[in-house]
Amino acid sequence: MQGDEERALRIRDALARHNLDALICRLPENLVLLTGYWPVIGRSVVVVPAQGEPVLIAPSMEEEALREATVRDVRTFRVWHLTDPAPEESLRALLRQAATDRNLRGKRVGIDEGFEDIAPTQKILEPWAPGAASRRLIAEAVGDDLLDATGLLVELRARKTSRELERIRTACEIAGFGLEAFREAVAPGRREVDVAADVERAVVVRGTGYRGVRHARAHAMIFSGEERLLAYSWGVAPSSSRTLERGDLVMLELSVVADGYYADLTRMRAVGSVSSQVKEAFDAVREAHREAVRAARPGATWKDVDAAARTALRARGYGDAFIHHTGHGLGFRYHEAIPFLHPDAQGVLHEGMVTSIEPGIYGHGYGGIRVEDDIAIESQGPVVLSESPRDLL
Repeated sequence: MQGDEERALRIRDALARHNLDALICRLPENLVLLTGYWPVIGRSVVVVPAQGEPVLIAPSMEEEALREATVRDVRTFRVWHLTDPAPEESLRALLRQAATDRNLRGKRVGIDEGFEDIAPTQKILEPWAPGAASRRLIAEAVGDDLLDATGLLVELRARKTSRELERIRTACEIAGFGLEAFREAVAPGRREVDVAADVERAVVVRGTGYRGVRHARAHAMIFSGEERLLAYSWGVAPSSSRTLERGDLVMLELSVVADGYYADLTRMRAVGSVSSQVKEAFDAVREAHREAVRAARPGATWKDVDAAARTALRARGYGDAFIHHTGHGLGFRYHEAIPFLHPDAQGVLHEGMVTSIEPGIYGHGYGGIRVEDDIAIESQGPVVLSESPRDLL
């Protein structure tokens, strides 16, 4: 079964279980989920009825991005030309027509109004999200029986289709270009921002066009030296003008998006030689990483996977230094709610889920050490999607 058909069946099943006649969504990451298309400017809408084909409404200027859509009924409107109608009026007319065509007037419709953490459109620096105006627009088209479908959409995101897993794997491979650049960029005398720029350039230049990817972008966060690595645990600003010095540890936290699908990886690098204490701490983190990956199988609980990493670190004397979760969901966004690998989290891993595995420790003498990869839960067990080297030197 192709990924778009697989996703369509899951959507229909979710609509039936939640007693909804349709979904109408505008949030860019949900458009990726429901249509495979990643908006450029964020003025699009998709209508997904329980019966009948979906309708995707988008600006005509996004023709290239719309080629990725798995929806056949695509209706466009012009924007930004002096002779064009106001885009809101064009969108209103097209949405009303779509609601009429799919017989949705007066029906129970779910909308995506409950998201607060959001992923951007292709215009990374200008995120867009629907608000009260979108609710009014949809209510004009279908009536006031609108329900917040955030929970349903989070549930749909949790298990990726085969098509979506391939897209996330591609994002991880593109992130690998950034990790290669990181290994080469770390050297005495360079600033954190210099290293970050090299990483981001590698992702954009090598990632764009890779396996057909149209749009690859990265956010590389660099932390170096004991003080900044320790401060990372409570939110110090990344990629400063600090100059790398011999003996430093350097951490790269890397987020990559490729055509709307995300990777989230972390690697460490030493500037020259390091102490036996640092080597011991790094080996402990890598062991915890291996144990967590090994435990991440279908049917395993989220807290059991977290416990595998935590037990390995506790045995090496670093239990108190592991101060955060072991992993989180990702794919349609940098961070997703399902799964959440945490000591108190309730949930079970299922085939098709994607999670980070990121044990880390923070303390004096080494600052902070973390290794992070993304894995897919498949029927036979975990598959690591990011196979770049994890060494320190």
